[in-house]
This record gives sequence, structure tokens and C-alpha cells, in this order.
Amino acid sequence: MATESYESNKFQFPGEFRCSEVALISLSGNIAGIKSSITELNIYESLTNNFITGDVTFVDTANLLDEMPITGAEYLDFKIRTPIKSMYRDDDDKGGYDFTNRRMAVYKILNKTQLSGGTTQVTLGFISPEAIRNQNVRISRAFDGPYDKAVADIFKKEYGLNSKRKFYLQETKNNFKFVAPNKRPVDVINMIASRAEPKRSALPGYLFYENGQGFHFRSLDSFFFPVAEGFTPIPEMFEFFCTDEPVQNTMPKNETPLRQLRFAKSYKLDKYVDLIRMQRSGAFASQLISYDAYNKTFSKHNHNYLDDFVRVPHLEKDDDGIDSISYTGLAPNAHYDPTDFSATNSTSFGRTQYNTISDYSQARIMVASDTANTHNTNMSEGYRNKDTLQRRAMSLELLNTIQLELTTHGNTHLNAGHIIRVNLPRPGQGKTDVKTTQYDKALSGRWLITAVRHKFNFGDTLHQSVYTCIKETYNRQVHRGVSPNKLTVEDEGKPLNLYDRSEYN
Repeated sequence: MATESYESNKFQFPGEFRCSEVALISLSGNIAGIKSSITELNIYESLTNNFITGDVTFVDTANLLDEMPITGAEYLDFKIRTPIKSMYRDDDDKGGYDFTNRRMAVYKILNKTQLSGGTTQVTLGFISPEAIRNQNVRISRAFDGPYDKAVADIFKKEYGLNSKRKFYLQETKNNFKFVAPNKRPVDVINMIASRAEPKRSALPGYLFYENGQGFHFRSLDSFFFPVAEGFTPIPEMFEFFCTDEPVQNTMPKNETPLRQLRFAKSYKLDKYVDLIRMQRSGAFASQLISYDAYNKTFSKHNHNYLDDFVRVPHLEKDDDGIDSISYTGLAPNAHYDPTDFSATNSTSFGRTQYNTISDYSQARIMVASDTANTHNTNMSEGYRNKDTLQRRAMSLELLNTIQLELTTHGNTHLNAGHIIRVNLPRPGQGKTDVKTTQYDKALSGRWLITAVRHKFNFGDTLHQSVYTCIKETYNRQVHRGVSPNKLTVEDEGKPLNLYDRSEYN
């Protein structure tokens, strides 16, 4: 049960956390409190992982392993949080991890090391109990109706995950007939996620994941804009400031602990734009060849990032939610290939008459079948490859382009799927501190948290969070139209035949 100290909101220093007793429960019902023996506890969540995972390391000083042998099939009961007032407007109980009513399942022994003095150090891996259920059942049945109803049934009902966990579900568009052919529940949900289209937004494709708030089934663009509110940006949960020096060396003495949470301990850009990789993945342009084996027909569909840009929500938007005036996308809005001066058919952004990188649809070619639509009574409501595959591929690649790793004092109120504001220092300033740092105008701004690692050090009673964040638009205009004349290269002559020695005479 939670103690008084756990519930307290008195925040004394950055990195502080509250934790109830951590109970290790065997399948036979034996219970052992291990909080005093824990050295480190980690909790992980990610938009690309269906379940929360974690690990706990403790030293067996009380001869626990003799009394209750660890088999890797135990349960963990605890709750843990940052002792500050909730950042959530609708529910003050949010902002931490409560695994008391829903115990986490220990599923493997990561390490067992014999220490000096006859003690043993054990590291256990744990996961949400729905993951164990997912391995135990298979679904073989037909579904007819909205995709979101099928997902809700698979999540809640006994033939699926049979979960009582809070579930945030976004509506999907149209009705479908499909069969789950002896698949695990999560495999069926992930298949639906790859096909579903939102009812009130522009970008196809969903993600199914779990964070500290619960489980989520939501569209890709819903991370940027609330579905019900149109193009009103989702507000940032928190704002961080980065400097070139470690935060502990630059923190003013008069700062309050809560304000100190806003200063990052460290940061690094793990990934940056890779145009060739993005071309090959279909982020900028692609061609889809759809074939119908039943009617013996096929068709081609080209997708252009720049033409689609204004239809799709983004992290960075102007006040009207439209980027047509100040383009901030990642694809260069300018003539890019110095060897190609052919005319373009593109229409958006008042572009020049020459091709941009988004005009080369054969950079990636996809092939998909449309035959499945014959099983739907209304083919117009069937799964439309041309509306889904290319734009989903674009969106997923953009979420993997510019990536930031941000290490801060711990804060359990921030989860995967939240938007934060990060102020990154402008390069070339030398050593700076909080007061003198000038910030990068293009990369500073709104970032989406895609993964979180909460690291709780029980020895020092300190907690730090490591956030993996992405940005798929710049905070200001960086691409301007370039005259193709400036990119013209001279012809260096005909190719040489290395096997013709007369070339060297």
C-alpha cells in the first residue's frame, strides 16, 4: 500500500522520487518486500512498443533467494512518481506508475551475480501482464464493422487481451470485413493499425502502444493536433533549456527545485537528415502499383511530399495551422538535381518550373494487392492502398529523421506521445551558461517524445529521465527557392574507354 511519503507533493530537490514498498510475489502467493535491497529500477515506454517494460536490480542481503527461489515467473507490486502536482488538466492522479491493482509480470532473469560476502545480486525483467496474455491466446474469427470497434473488442474481451487497463481509443473511418487467421491479439491490432484511417484527420495509419497513462490506439497526426479541435496545436507539456556545460555547473543558486527540472543535464542529436535514406524509404516521393488479381487490372499512384504537405498536420505550424507561407518541411523546396532541368507538374508552394526532390516518384516503388476489397460489400469503404501505404511510409520515416536524446532530472509526468519544447544552443558559441546561451532558431521548438527511460537510483534516491524525441519540421523557414542556373555544371566530355589505349596517345 502507498505510504504517506509516497503521496506527498513536497518537492525538495530535482531528481527526487516517491516509491511505495516494492513487493515481489511468487506464483505460490509468497510476498517479499525488496525496496530496501534495490539498487536500480528502470521503466521503459515507447511509441513503437506495445507494452511497458522494465527491470529491477536488488542485492539479496536477507537470504531471500533461499526462502523464495526466483524462477522468472513472479509479479511486482509497487507505485512510483515524481512528487509534484500533476501536469494533467483532467486527472490529478496521473503522472506516475501505479502497478498495485495491476501487477507487472516478471518474465525473465536478466542477471544473477555472486558478490563478495556471500550475497547475490539479481536483475529481473518485467512487463505488462497483457504481454503474457498475448502469448497465451490466438484469434481466429471474422470481423465486420469499424476498425476501432474490432480493436476495442480484442483489447477488452476474453478471447483477446482481456485487459482492464485504461484504454484511449481514436475512432476510425468506414466499415470493413476481414479475418484474423489464428493470430495473437496484438498482431491483429498492429495489422489494423497499419491499415486504419482516422475519421476526422488527414493522415492514415495508427500506433498501438502503452505509456504511464494507459494503452493507446491513435492516428499518427493526433500527436500534433487534437482530432476534435482540428488544426489547434496540442500544447507542450514542459519546456527544457540546454546549455553547453553540465547543468549542475550553471544552475543559479536561487533557482527553485521545480524550475531546475527545466534544465537538461545533457543532450545529443542522435540522427539527422539523410536524404538518400529518406528517398529510398519513400519519405519524399513514391510510386504505388496496385493490382487486382480478381479483375486482372492494375494502376499506378504517385505520392509527392511537397504537394501533400499542407494537408498533413505537423509539429511546427504558423498561427493559422497552414505552412503555405513559411515552408518548414524537411524536403528541399528547391531545384535539387543539377543534371535534370525537366519541367515539373507539381502545384504547391509556388514552386519553380524545375523538379524538386519530391517529384521523383520512382525513388521508391511499392507493389500491393487490391483484391481484398472484393470481400467488402461496399468497395468504396474497402482498404485503399493508394490512400494509405504511401502516406504512412512517409510519416513513419519522418518520425525517424531528426532525433534528439535528452537527459534530464526525472519526471514521471512526461510520457511517450507527449510534446515538449526544447531550446537547443546555437552552434559556434563556445562555452555558455543559462544566461548567455543563444538558441538554434531552426531546431529549437516543439519535439515529440517517442520513447522514455526512467532510471531510479535507490542508493542515491535520485531519478533521471532519458527522452528520445523527434522533429519532422523546422521551427523556421530554411529552404528557399534556388535558381537552377546556380546549380548548372559543365560537361566534362565523353566517357573514357579504359580498354582503348588510343585514348592515352
